[in-house]
Amino acid sequence: MRHPVLVSMVFVVLSLSGCGNHANTPVPATQTDQYQHIDWSMLTPPGWDSMRLLKGLDFSKLQDSDPKAIEALKNIRESWTNAPVVQEMNGRRVNLIGYVAPLDGDLEHVKEFLLVPYFGACIHTPPPPSNQIVHVHLVTPIPMMGWDADVSVNGTLEISHSDTALGTAGYQMSADIVKQFKDTVE
Repeated sequence: MRHPVLVSMVFVVLSLSGCGNHANTPVPATQTDQYQHIDWSMLTPPGWDSMRLLKGLDFSKLQDSDPKAIEALKNIRESWTNAPVVQEMNGRRVNLIGYVAPLDGDLEHVKEFLLVPYFGACIHTPPPPSNQIVHVHLVTPIPMMGWDADVSVNGTLEISHSDTALGTAGYQMSADIVKQFKDTVE
């Protein structure tokens, strides 16, 4: 018997337990001169626990039709849509490494996308908390890349919620440079 609600909850727990953490990833000096390299954890206020609503739930005893499972998923979605952001990040020129969930494009170019901390977020899995999604805007469309690899994005970060078909972003960025990450490391 399939349990979509429970599977979603379990995936959420696993996906936020360290996947996509680029804290120790080297960034070339030319990028750190103009942009501060940040890690995804820096976009979450200290003390905010995205998993607090899952504590005490015994997934082995829940069925999809269980009102507790339905209520827990609803509460998690609501909490994550309204996740708090770090006010000090507003207006900072940053470098952030993550994965792309394209929002537009003609299958050859993209001008707008969500930057997320782990592969498959927003497309193949439930979206992460809004403070772990950056809505990226480009002045000039760029060619579609192999989006299954990390990308390095440099730009000015702003605090601004935006609802998209793939998820709610707590931040927006006007991107200056977008490169596949493997291209940025010498």
